[in-house]
Amino acid sequence: MGQNSWGYNDEKGNVLIPLGKYKFLNPMDEKGMIYAEKGKKHGYIDIHENILVPFEYDDLTVFSEELACAKKNNKFGFINRKGKIVIPFQYDDETYFQKTGLALVKKNKLYGFINKKGKEIIPIIYEDARKATVDSLVSLNKKGKWAFFDSFGKQKSDFIYDEIALTDIEIKEESESTFWKNGLILVRKNNQIAYLDKNLKEVAPFGKYNTGERFNQNRIAIVSKNHKYGIIDEFGKERVKPEYDTIEHPEESYHESEIFEAKKSNYIVLLDKNGTKIYDQIKEFSFDYCRLNNQIEKIYHIQDLNGKYGAIDTKGKLLIPIMYDEFQDFGRNYNAIVKYNGKFGLIDSNNKITYPIDNQSIYADRRELDYYVIKNKENKFGIIDKNLKPIFNFDFQDLSPCYYDQKNRFIAKQNDKYGVIDRTGRIIIPFQYTEMSNWVEYGPGENYHFVTKNKKHGLITKEGKIVIPVIYDTLFYDSDKIIILSKNGKYGVMTIQNKTVIPFMYQQIYLEPSLFSNKKQTEFYVLNNGKYSIVNDKNKILKSNISKDEVEKKFSFHYN
Repeated sequence: MGQNSWGYNDEKGNVLIPLGKYKFLNPMDEKGMIYAEKGKKHGYIDIHENILVPFEYDDLTVFSEELACAKKNNKFGFINRKGKIVIPFQYDDETYFQKTGLALVKKNKLYGFINKKGKEIIPIIYEDARKATVDSLVSLNKKGKWAFFDSFGKQKSDFIYDEIALTDIEIKEESESTFWKNGLILVRKNNQIAYLDKNLKEVAPFGKYNTGERFNQNRIAIVSKNHKYGIIDEFGKERVKPEYDTIEHPEESYHESEIFEAKKSNYIVLLDKNGTKIYDQIKEFSFDYCRLNNQIEKIYHIQDLNGKYGAIDTKGKLLIPIMYDEFQDFGRNYNAIVKYNGKFGLIDSNNKITYPIDNQSIYADRRELDYYVIKNKENKFGIIDKNLKPIFNFDFQDLSPCYYDQKNRFIAKQNDKYGVIDRTGRIIIPFQYTEMSNWVEYGPGENYHFVTKNKKHGLITKEGKIVIPVIYDTLFYDSDKIIILSKNGKYGVMTIQNKTVIPFMYQQIYLEPSLFSNKKQTEFYVLNNGKYSIVNDKNKILKSNISKDEVEKKFSFHYN
């Protein structure tokens, strides 16, 4: 793809269709035709740039059932692969032919269906229409009511329905739509719902249920009766009796799970994708994956009504006894962090203790597990790798991964002083600071540390180089261009390059947060000899004699 142009290269990089000619090119279809856009017109070419369909159309679709919908003079029609107009340009909207051989068309704000010869199979006289991509049924609307027709144009029901639901179905990894192939058709009439089979016979009649959802690919649907929820199958049989306060599909990895979460009174019941009960009487649950029998398997973490945690497999078999105060995810790894009787350790998927449960804390990044940071029973920190081999012995008062290199660098504390070490134990920044920041959201970025030494503050790089000398009583970072500092009772402003912006001559300096300011230039409220003024970043006075009350009100967050 070039600058607003497309071309083709072969697998060796040889140019087949050069850039600069076509505004857009689609991948070659199964007949060797390439949809192309040239200037403001659309057509089809082959890989040798022979024109198969002339560039005379304002818009053009891919071929469906061997016909493509084309636009000309604001009307739509159909052409074949030879570019011959098969159905004249007379329709209002773009459309396509389904596998049933019908296309839904709109003309003069009315809808109907045509076949591939342009014959109206269902007259274009209806106010609205719906089609499914894999069904022989279609639905049409007249005077606000819906009816069913088949693909031969035969009306299959009266215009009696207020709503006829389409549902999604996946066939050969392709997303399709259907009225009935998931099981039953959901319809609504006079504020009541019913379910019909493919022959439009009522399987669950109107009035039996108050509400109902579309059938899913497992051929079941959630229904409710008298404010209680259950699940029915395609035969209208109640797989789950309407006895739950709610039934819904929980979210799993940013999509809707196939299983069901049913709530009743103060507990949850888990149901599998077919509505079969997995586990009862739980307070909360979550999805996880662990290694079972040398394979990665899905499991569910569960919390019982007493607040204890354990795990079950997808059939409801108990894998980890419900006994832990905390139970973190395996996350496809061999071990999980657990808390028991106030102490932390590691277990495997067989509930075997793999690291003693006698520690004050254990931290690990489960998304990309590389090590565990452990605070032992003596309140000393060490690190073991994911195979439980020591990286650092328990020689530290504190240990935390550096934000900018979490696998290889750590902020460590020894003899009440902080420094930075790498994974081999090499000292990168000597142990000389009483405080050292990790990454700070509104700080100078991930390559710096705020540090404190002898009750003085400064800024250093991740390699230990001094940026702002550690000599200041206070340090407030706003941006690389504005760092408010104080020394010996006097305030000034520096840049991250240690360049003076405002000299150290004021008893106080306040800066209006840039997030809330709409000023064109930076303004500082300064206190000098008991009087407040506003100065700019050149230390030029913009306004004098600002009242103390005004300053304290404006910067109340400094006083509270």
